[in-house]
Amino acid sequence: MRNILIATHGSFASGIKGSLNLLIGDQSEISVIDAYIDDSDYTEKISQFFSNYQEEDEYFVFTDLLGGSVNQKMLVYKNQYDFHLITGFNLPILLEIVLAGNPLTILEIEEIVRRCRQELLLVNLEKSEDEEEFL
Repeated sequence: MRNILIATHGSFASGIKGSLNLLIGDQSEISVIDAYIDDSDYTEKISQFFSNYQEEDEYFVFTDLLGGSVNQKMLVYKNQYDFHLITGFNLPILLEIVLAGNPLTILEIEEIVRRCRQELLLVNLEKSEDEEEFL
């Protein structure tokens, strides 16, 4: 079983989950943490995500900022649980991970990250002198 947590500052996590639901149907099994939208501590939500941890399952945690407090808090859990922490994520990587059929190897995850990183582009309508082609 693949377990997914999206944890971000503000309501980005809920927003991107809503986009996933729109594109591929209800993803109610994906957990979200919208950190710092109020004064509550979101640590309990992280603990809840790992509360039924099973070594044979896959766990993915997506955070918004490498140096951000949400990602830093997730690093603490890396000492207790085996999970893939992907930071600076985008919608394409979420789609790839959610829709992957079989359990993913670390090499497959690295390839997905590489491929989805290429989705971040500046789209210009004019050709610059340094470009052979434009999008």
